[in-house]
Amino acid sequence: MCDRGQHLVVGRTERIVDRVIGWITLAVVTTVTVLMVTLVQMTSCADAAPGGGTSSCTTTPMLGVAGSWIAGLVGAGVVACCIWQVVRTRRSEGQTQG
Repeated sequence: MCDRGQHLVVGRTERIVDRVIGWITLAVVTTVTVLMVTLVQMTSCADAAPGGGTSSCTTTPMLGVAGSWIAGLVGAGVVACCIWQVVRTRRSEGQTQG
């Protein structure tokens, strides 16, 4: 027969695991999204008139340089927050059980 105290500990442990999985999932989704947004390049070309010069092409990040920096910094902040929440959750679990 299960003791009520054991049942509460098991329920709390399941909630803690769910929170950790949620934070890790958010960190992974954020990382993948930021990498896709910052690493995808766009190329644009300007063709010169025949006999009038040379054509030129430029390649830039999809969001532009400033947008890539902003996305990268915001993404790094979100991932740092996720890591902090996972550490806090794991520490509170250790204090509760110990």
